Amino acid sequence: MFKLPFEWMPGSWGLKGRTREIAKAEYELVGYDLERQLLILSEQDMDEKEYARKHIELEHKYGRHTDQQYHRNLIDLIDNDKQKALALLELDYREGKIKELEYGKQIATLKGEPWVTVINMDFSNKTALEGSFELDWNEAFVKKLEAEGYAGPTPDSIVNQWFMEVCRNVAMEEFDGTGDFTADSAANLETMKRWNSSESLDKGRKGYK
Repeated sequence: MFKLPFEWMPGSWGLKGRTREIAKAEYELVGYDLERQLLILSEQDMDEKEYARKHIELEHKYGRHTDQQYHRNLIDLIDNDKQKALALLELDYREGKIKELEYGKQIATLKGEPWVTVINMDFSNKTALEGSFELDWNEAFVKKLEAEGYAGPTPDSIVNQWFMEVCRNVAMEEFDGTGDFTADSAANLETMKRWNSSESLDKGRKGYK
């Protein structure tokens, strides 16, 4: 459909500056091209971050960015490095790029919070006493143990001490320090020796047998 040039329209007469540019855009353009031009013309009314955000939203509105690109572009606008890292981690988790266990560990690490968990338990078919636990932890957890008096040449040894003490405390609570625990002291000593025997796994992990 033929349209008369904007300059020929009586409504354009007397318009100047940005007002004229806006009226011209609204007369000549539609859809994405119109909204983009209006955004460009309003750039001086916004700060840099607001303008960038509106541009990202416009690109996404018209399908010029995928949802993934859209969210990552918005995250790029975050100034605080820690908040940006947390937002990217959350996005990676939502997109299935990292599993829940790794997500929880990295979130705690970014926040400087201690984190430890049992990630695997393996028991023998022969006897329930022949088994192992695989632990994973972050650096903040080791520092927490050190602050509470645990010491050792490596993080593995420090976590080893803590885990054995937890096991001893559980055993003492179960037997209450008397009764079967004392009567079966030889068997219990053998069990504790099993806990004291450990094998190293990946960094930040330990198996206990």
